Amino acid sequence: MELPLAQYIRNMLLLGRKIITTTPLLVKEVGTINAKGDKTIGMDVKMEQALIDYIKQNNLPFNIFSEEIGTIKFHSNPTHTIVFDPLDGSTNYKLGKNLLPYGLLIACYQGLNPQLKNVVASGAIEYTTNLGWIYDGKTTKTLKGGAVKLNKKWDIGQSTPVYFDLYYKKAYDAFAPLAQKIHIRWTGSNIGSLTYTMAQISTVMGAYQMRPEEIGTMVSLIKGAGGIAVNLKGQDLGEEYFSAEKTYRILAGNKEVVKFILNKLN
Repeated sequence: MELPLAQYIRNMLLLGRKIITTTPLLVKEVGTINAKGDKTIGMDVKMEQALIDYIKQNNLPFNIFSEEIGTIKFHSNPTHTIVFDPLDGSTNYKLGKNLLPYGLLIACYQGLNPQLKNVVASGAIEYTTNLGWIYDGKTTKTLKGGAVKLNKKWDIGQSTPVYFDLYYKKAYDAFAPLAQKIHIRWTGSNIGSLTYTMAQISTVMGAYQMRPEEIGTMVSLIKGAGGIAVNLKGQDLGEEYFSAEKTYRILAGNKEVVKFILNKLN
């Protein structure tokens, strides 16, 4: 590879931003079903194809997994696995009038059967705020190169903000013991939860069934900024393996608030 991995990730994020800002709204369903069984809209397909084309044009030694199309093997000697959600929050994109968060999530793993701790570069960009972050294998920085440290001191109580994925009924049931102990919120997208946590207007993000195309980005960006990422039992998510066939339970962000949540859940 001619460039550092993090630079390729950055280029893909900027490509995504260019497509969003220069393309009319593409919300029509295209008649296809994505890898998780949902109907696909036009922008999903356009964004995914642009990212795949970029990887192929640069002959990057990646196996690819994307939410829409699933797994692609094109390189004769792949050394990495790249995973992305080309349009996280597609319903927010479709209905939100650019007020509800949506964006692009990318994670690149070393190896072809990696653990979540094997992310060597990742990135995310949320289009309504134009906020984005890059993980270079060691630390997380903003798209503009600024340092990110999740070190804000929070008082923990009923008004402490956390953002959880509440799409599934199982998530409501799992997080119900936290009601009125902290302030549970939901943006309609995991990129929204990540954005607010990275901006430290939320303490923690969480999900009961996070998709494989999202999990590596969340874990690496938050840990690279000094936060923690664990499952609902408090076990380090880095030890889990990436699998296109599973979902993940996650709490990630401020260490003290995560500990408080775990104490109430277990």
